[in-house]
Amino acid sequence: MNKSKTTFIVLLVLILMVVTIFPFAWMLSTSFKPATEIYQEPSLIPDKPTISGYESMLKSTSKNFDFKIWMRNSLIVSLSTTLFSLLIASMGGFGLSRFKFPGKKALGYFILMTQVLPGSLLIIPLYVVLNSLGLLNNLIGLVLAYTTFSVPFCTWTMKGFFDTIPKSLDESARVDGCGYFKAFYSIILPLTLPGLIATGLFSFIAGWNEYLFASIFMQRYDKWTLPVGISTAVGQYSTDWSSVMAGSVMITIPVVIMFLLLQKHLVSGMTAGAVKQ
Repeated sequence: MNKSKTTFIVLLVLILMVVTIFPFAWMLSTSFKPATEIYQEPSLIPDKPTISGYESMLKSTSKNFDFKIWMRNSLIVSLSTTLFSLLIASMGGFGLSRFKFPGKKALGYFILMTQVLPGSLLIIPLYVVLNSLGLLNNLIGLVLAYTTFSVPFCTWTMKGFFDTIPKSLDESARVDGCGYFKAFYSIILPLTLPGLIATGLFSFIAGWNEYLFASIFMQRYDKWTLPVGISTAVGQYSTDWSSVMAGSVMITIPVVIMFLLLQKHLVSGMTAGAVKQ
């Protein structure tokens, strides 16, 4: 590769980095600006930094505004969605990878097809189902809703990871007296740890960031998740952008921490799932 081509690629990468990072940098900067400074001449570095935005989010005494309750709800929903998605998707992916049965290929195509359709198509059917089960304004209902659009993607992804594991390991386990289930959870599943982490992180982020389903199915303020709760800070006539951006920063922090802690497994998991034996 010649020098000019290398320089062009480096510049292109730098431009993409700036475009990607700038919105987050501006969000962080705005969260530390006083309200009067936000509407002045744009500046990335605050002239008079303040944490009033964070204080108003965390110490709000408004009856319909409680950041801590929304944080708890988001954690419960996201972690539960991740747990159920991994449980179902790992078994489903293993079955698609290892067993032969009539309609296997059609089932695989159907799972892929569900990812093409917009999630908004599920709103009315899910609303009717949850309403009939008495699960509206219930975190369990929201977990079930999130699991419906998380499981297909996770199942297909896990199938890719299971495909990279030689079937000879299954056969060896069967020879040693293990059944399919025991071979699955004691031998095969531990080998897909990077895949489980990558898939679980996707499920967690999907549940953590989701707004549409939560805003429709959760109509009581004490059942809102963070994206829905913080959106109420945007008023019709005025908005405290410092508080809104402070809340957005606090929503982002858990995901960033998870990426930093799990990046090694995440990268290896994404690469492993792309290779087929």
